[in-house]
Amino acid sequence: MMVHQIHKNMKTAVFVVLFLCLQASLAWAAASHSSGDLYYLAQKSYYQLKKSPDKQKFRHHWENVIQKFSKVVKHYPRSQQAYKAVFTMARLYAGLSGISKNSKDLNQALHYYKKVSSDYSGGTLTDDALFESAQIYKDKKDFSSAAKTLKTIYEKYPKGDQAKKARLEYKRLASVSQVGKIKKQPTTAKITQPKRLKKVRPAKVVVKQAVLAKPKKPINKTTLAKQNKKQDKPVAKLVVTAKAKLPAKTPVKKALFKKSKGGHLFAPSSSKAQTPTIVVDAGHGGKDQGAKSAKGLHEKDINLTIARHVKTILVNRFKYRVVMTRKDDTFIPLKERSEIANNRNAELFVSIHANAAKRKSAHGIETYFLGTTHNDDALATAARENGELVYSVKDDQVQQILASLITTTKINDSSRLAGTVQENLYKSSKKKFRELKNLGVKEGPFYVLHGADMPSILVEVGFLTNRKEANMLSKPDYLYRLASSIAEGIHKFMLDKRPTI
Repeated sequence: MMVHQIHKNMKTAVFVVLFLCLQASLAWAAASHSSGDLYYLAQKSYYQLKKSPDKQKFRHHWENVIQKFSKVVKHYPRSQQAYKAVFTMARLYAGLSGISKNSKDLNQALHYYKKVSSDYSGGTLTDDALFESAQIYKDKKDFSSAAKTLKTIYEKYPKGDQAKKARLEYKRLASVSQVGKIKKQPTTAKITQPKRLKKVRPAKVVVKQAVLAKPKKPINKTTLAKQNKKQDKPVAKLVVTAKAKLPAKTPVKKALFKKSKGGHLFAPSSSKAQTPTIVVDAGHGGKDQGAKSAKGLHEKDINLTIARHVKTILVNRFKYRVVMTRKDDTFIPLKERSEIANNRNAELFVSIHANAAKRKSAHGIETYFLGTTHNDDALATAARENGELVYSVKDDQVQQILASLITTTKINDSSRLAGTVQENLYKSSKKKFRELKNLGVKEGPFYVLHGADMPSILVEVGFLTNRKEANMLSKPDYLYRLASSIAEGIHKFMLDKRPTI
C-alpha cells in the first residue's frame, strides 16, 4: 500500500509539473508573438468561421475566435491591432446573437462597439462602430440613444464613410418621432371637446334655430340632380388626372435595381463619380515578356487577353468603371502601375499573371496579397514577378519596407478580396479543367502591390512551365472562363464589402 501511494503521488507531481510547463510555454508563445502575428492568427480563424456555415451553428466556434482576438487586446492593449480586434469581437458577438437569439450576446456586441469609440483614438473603424451601435439601439427600441449616436457620427466624423448614412438615419428617426406626436394630438381633442359641448348647448336654442333655418320653398329634385351632375364632372376629371401622373413616377423606384442579361443584380449610379473604379493590371508587357512555355507561349500575351476579358465583363455585366494599366503590348514599370490606380482613386487593384517554376510538375492557381512570408515558393514567385527591382534592394531593406507598408495598406481587405477571387476562380475553372489544383491564398512581397492605396491582389492563373496547364492557357475559351471567374469574384467582394478589420 505504501509503495502504491508513493507511485500515485509521483504521478500527480509529474502531471502538475507538465501542466505548469505547458502553461509557461503557452504564455511564452503568446509573449513571443508580435501584435501583428497574434492578430493575423485570429484573423485567419475569423475568415475560416465566416466561410463555414457548419461551424457557425455551434457557439464554441464563435467563442474560440473571440478568445484569439482578446489575446491581442490583452498583450498589446494600445496597439492598432487591438483597436481592430475589439471591433471584430463586437462584430462576432453581433453575429452570434443572430444565431443564439440571446440578448446577452447583443449587449456584448454593443459593449465592444462602444469600447472602440471610447478607448481608442479615432480611426477608420470608429464611425463604423458608432453606426453599428446605433443599429443595435434601434433593435432594442432605444430610439433616443440611437439618434444621439447617429448625430455624433456626422458631427464628429463628417469625412467618414458613415457620415452620410448617419445623417439620413437620424432624419428618419426624427420624422418617426414627429409622426408619433401628430397622431397623439387628435385623441386629446376628441376627449376634451364633448365636455365643452355639453355645457354650452341648450336644447331649446337648437330647436328655434332649426325652425328659423327651414327653407320657405321646397327643393326641386330635378334641379338638384342637374347640379350634382355639374359638380361631379370636374371631380371625375381630377381623379383621372391624378391617376395618370402616378405611372410616370414608378419607373424611378424600379430603376434603383436592374438585372443584367446574365441575371446579375446591380445598382446603376446617376453619375460616373458614384460608380466604383477598378484597375486591372495585365502583368509584364513589351520588352518584359514574363514566363514562357515550352511551345513559345509568352506570359505577357496571356495576361493581356485575360485582362481585356475581365474589363469587358466588369463593365458590361456588372456596370463598373475599369481602367487598364496597359491596353496593348507596352512596357510599364512596376512603380507606375499602382500610381495609375492611386491617381484614379480606384476601389481595387487586380494584377493578372501566369506562373512559372523550375519544377515542371508544379501546377495550380493561387492568389497573393501584400505581406511578408517565409514560404520558399511564394518568395520565388515574388522574385520572378518583381524582376530587376528585387535585385536592387537588399533583403533586409525589403522586409523593413514591407513592415512599414503593412501598417498603412488595407491588408485585411486585400486578404478578403484574394480569398473571394481565389475561391470563385478555382470552383469555376475546375469544371473546365478537372486536374486543376487549388494552391490557395498567400502573402508575398510583390512590388506591384506595395504602392497601391486600395485593396490589391495578384492572381497567378497557372504554370506555363507545366505542360498540361500551358496547353489549357493556349485555349481562348479557357482564358475567357478564367477572366469571368476573376470578374465574378471581384463583384462578390464588392457586394459584401465591409469595414476593414
